[in-house]
Amino acid sequence: MNKPARMLLELPGADEIDELARSTPELNVRKFEYDMKGANADLDYTPCKGRIIIVVMGEKGTVLIEPESSGKWSLPSGFINTYEKIEESVTRVAKETCGVTLRSRQLIAMFDVIRHFKGVTIKRLYIVYSAITDDSDLGGSERARFMTDIPDDLELDEMDRAAIENCEGK
Repeated sequence: MNKPARMLLELPGADEIDELARSTPELNVRKFEYDMKGANADLDYTPCKGRIIIVVMGEKGTVLIEPESSGKWSLPSGFINTYEKIEESVTRVAKETCGVTLRSRQLIAMFDVIRHFKGVTIKRLYIVYSAITDDSDLGGSERARFMTDIPDDLELDEMDRAAIENCEGK
């Protein structure tokens, strides 16, 4: 792979990462690297500190988001705003994507994700949480669904599948 002309890093501050490491000493960190096959990066978005992925579990099952255009189901996820603490973003993303309030949350993993686009490489930290909700209703979210069993053949992307695997037995 050729060196990119530019590299965009989206990471929380060092003190935030240190705090995560202290609070979760056995943290699972995985690396995912993707060649975007010469595609142009969409850089038209608000800067962020990374991305949150949440495995939200409730009495009716695990929350998944219906596919829009990709054809793949996904876990609730969203950007970590530059002005908010990571834990605040977990609460906000759960409410915005699936309309639920979280009773508890636990840091499960971090994914170091690198995507090589035409002329730019984007390195973004994905922070994975396992969360419990007491809500049995998905608060008006049109695309969120509870699933009691996640079929093996359900089309999820590899990071979402890894996030679910990290939460098993926790």
